Amino acid sequence: MTDYIPGAEPLFIEGKTRGCLLLHGGGGGTAWDLKEFANILHKQTGMTVWLPSLTGYGTKPEDLIGVGMHDWLTDADSGVNRLLETCQEVFVVGHSAGGVLSLITASTRSEVKGVVTWAAPYGIKNRLFPLLPALSRTPLLRRAIPERHDSPAPSWLKEKGWVGYEWIPTDVGLAMHEMLKRLKAAINSVTCPALIIQGTADGSVSKDSAQRIYDGLGSEQKEFIMVEGAPHPIMTDDRYNEELFSRTIAFIQSH
Repeated sequence: MTDYIPGAEPLFIEGKTRGCLLLHGGGGGTAWDLKEFANILHKQTGMTVWLPSLTGYGTKPEDLIGVGMHDWLTDADSGVNRLLETCQEVFVVGHSAGGVLSLITASTRSEVKGVVTWAAPYGIKNRLFPLLPALSRTPLLRRAIPERHDSPAPSWLKEKGWVGYEWIPTDVGLAMHEMLKRLKAAINSVTCPALIIQGTADGSVSKDSAQRIYDGLGSEQKEFIMVEGAPHPIMTDDRYNEELFSRTIAFIQSH
């Protein structure tokens, strides 16, 4: 049995034959980040909800060592399969890296009826991020790269009881680099209805991420929304999450 940090455990809520897979981010967050929305979504719609813990998350940071994109894509694919055991329709909602996973999954799984991303990156706000693959392939330079990257949560989020990692292995950045490369190759193959949401005060992803994802989608029915002043953890900020949740639920109910 996996020894999860209290509050970071996966969450399954049985409901009707419409299902929703929720995928959390990869910067140190856990399933805790999406539990409030999971409960609200089920309460308002009666949907079956599955919020897994992505491989390496929710336990201890060391468990992320050796984990990468293929593990998380397998988690997402397995999540769709689990919902399809009892559901006729499946939607996918993802935050940050979970949004990238949602889009890649929607590009390959025709069963996905709609996809929503919150603060999904097309690019990362970090000057070293684009250089990571080249640096990692050069032994002398590789030794200069710290083995861990601090990922402290803001104080307001900790006050809400945030559950997550204070640091993650730097190799997670390499996995994210690979995921973004995969996203850019797959984005035009996403043809289901899509809603792309990002905050204007997001300090983690490039400011044009939502626009570039929207532009690349192959979907005929697509929308992107910029939420004025919202930060990267938009779903846990009480100033913005009510609007975020209502727009997401309205999108799901309209398709």
